[in-house]
Order: sequence, then C-alpha cells, then structure tokens
Amino acid sequence: MKKVLLSLVLLLVVFGLAGCDNRPVLNILNWGEYINDEVVENFEKEYGINVKISVADSNELFYSKIKSGTTPFDLVIPSDYMIEKMADEDMLIPLNYNLLPNYNDVTYMDGVEQILDSMTQTTLARTGETVDYKEYMVPYFWGTFGIIYNNRVDGLEESLQAHGWDTYFDAETYFPNARRGMYDVPQMAYVAAMFYRGLNPNTYSTTLLEQVRQDIITADFVEWGDDMLKRNVESDNLDMAFTYTGDYLDRLYIQLAEGKTLEEVRADFDIYIPYNTLVFIDAMVIPETAEHVDRAHQFINYLLDPEVVALNSEVVGYATALEEAYDIIISYANSTDLEKKNWAQANLIYYNKAREGEFYPMTTLSPQAIDAITSMIQQVLTS
Repeated sequence: MKKVLLSLVLLLVVFGLAGCDNRPVLNILNWGEYINDEVVENFEKEYGINVKISVADSNELFYSKIKSGTTPFDLVIPSDYMIEKMADEDMLIPLNYNLLPNYNDVTYMDGVEQILDSMTQTTLARTGETVDYKEYMVPYFWGTFGIIYNNRVDGLEESLQAHGWDTYFDAETYFPNARRGMYDVPQMAYVAAMFYRGLNPNTYSTTLLEQVRQDIITADFVEWGDDMLKRNVESDNLDMAFTYTGDYLDRLYIQLAEGKTLEEVRADFDIYIPYNTLVFIDAMVIPETAEHVDRAHQFINYLLDPEVVALNSEVVGYATALEEAYDIIISYANSTDLEKKNWAQANLIYYNKAREGEFYPMTTLSPQAIDAITSMIQQVLTS
C-alpha cells in the first residue's frame, strides 16, 4: 500500500511540474517522425523555449489546419506546391532575414536552388506574377524521385542507364514481361509520363492528357501503390516502380542495419535517378496566424546551422538542403563507425552535390486539370 501511495504522489508531482512549465511556447506543425528529438531538446535548452510539435500526414491537412486557424501554429513545414498555394492566398508572412544571421554563412544545394527557381517560373506561368519564394521559405529537406528496380533481372540496370524513361514506359520494346508499378497519385503518374515524352511535367492540356493516357496504357502497370512498391521490388515481387528516392534509402538503411553490405543490397535492388526527374522540397514557413514570430525565426535560424542540420539528417534520413551540412555528412565516408560510413556513401551515390540534372517540383495545377487527370487514371484502372 505504501508503494502505491508513493507512486501516486510521484505521479502528481510529475503532472504538477508538467503543468507548471512557464517557458515560452513555440507551436510547430510537422510531418510525423520528421525531426531528431535531440535537435528539439538542444534548442529548448539553449533558448529556454518549450517546443510543441503537432503532426499532419498530408499537405492538404497542413492547409486545412492553417486555414481553420483553430491552433495558431508559429511554424509549419509543408511541401513546395502547398507553399505556392499558401503564398497565393496570402497565408504566409515574409521572413525577416535580419533575424536569420546563419543564412549568410550557408549555401543551398544546387537541386534546392533549381526547385526554388522552378517554383518561381511555374507561378509566373500560372498567375503572371513573379514570386521569390526565398522571401517566405527556408528549406528543411529535399529529395528526388527515381525508378526503383529489381537488379536480379538481367540487363535491367543497363537498360535503364542507357534508355532511362523509355525502359520504364515502353513495355512493348523493353522488358515486356517486367512487372511495373506506379505511385498511386494521379498527378505523379501524369508527371512521369511527361518526363518520358521529354516535356515540362507542369504543363497541361487535353491533348497532352490523351497522350499520357496512351503512355500509361502501354506501360501496363501491374501495381499502383505507395509504401508497398519499394517493399515489393525489394522482395522480388516487382521489377520497376516510380517513387521517392527516400523510399529506396529507407529500405537500404534497414537492410544495412540488419548486417548486409551496401554492395549486397544494391545487387538485389537499386534506384535509377533520371537526368530529368521530379523533386520535392519541404520548407519552414511562418503562417500569418502565427503568435510567436520571433521564436519561429529563432528556430529557423537554428536549423540554418550546418552542424544542427547534419544532426537532424542523421535521424530523418532525407537529403540535406545545405552544402555545408552535406560536407559534414560525407566526411564520414571512411569512418570506422559503419552506420555513419554507410550514410555518407549513400549520400555520395544518390545525392551527390556534383550531380547534374533537370529537377522539377510538382506545381499546383488548376482544379479542373487535377480532376481530369484523376478521372483519366480511374478510367485506365477500370478498363
């Protein structure tokens, strides 16, 4: 009985202390499992701020949570096309770079700069207005899309390297018996087919839509999915799939942790990243409903410290936006710490900062275009 009473007293003390946390608050809306807890704890200790993180599992949910204003988030981390939409609707405040001194000492990765430029170009084409998105956003993580492939299929890797998108889409010419998968987001399927045609993936017309429909029929995709695509290629149940490079790296790191070597994993399944491909960027922005703007700037500035960014990337696993943080990561390429060595080598292979390419983030198309693309995909799937 005494132990029970003591436990109750301790619980009351713990809850009492939690309820008496008088530190200033910073409310962040982020994706799930998308930040290193150590980074948050270090920031709280350094600045005496209580960071409260809420989670959204889609960009549309980010939008609705900000639009409703129910919770006045101080900092949110949505993706490129949703940032465009939020900026269009005056939902974001311009950043005060005087409060971001670390910005002067960092360099964005070339892929990140391409994304920012592309966002400006697509907005100009859509609205006739020129928007410098650096005015609103600081990159958090970014990444490419590629074609995960089954390296146990003889000649498939060589064909992808030689013919790229043709090998994936032209099933009549290349590997007609290959089991192909497609990410189950209609606009992503449209984008992939536009790359196959060598066209800007963010352009739309009814003529292009019909051409894309024929391309998707010819590709003869046997599976439309998301997380299962990478697992099915890994397990030899699928031969090719268009998906996030991060999806491949997720499975790669898991197999490395289980004791396989990098060479052994790649011999079974790997990812081909085309020269022209889809990219994404998630970035920190401040909603116009934010109540603690200065604290939001403090956190953004903290995430512009390359050491902090490298520490964050170590757990999250996506590509860092800063060249200086990238250099820290690849400095482990010859480390005796096998985990850090594998992490460094994976970055050198799949996110090498010297890699050239044409990168396009997915832009916000008109509701009518999205409806037409979605309807076309549904017709293909049910025909």
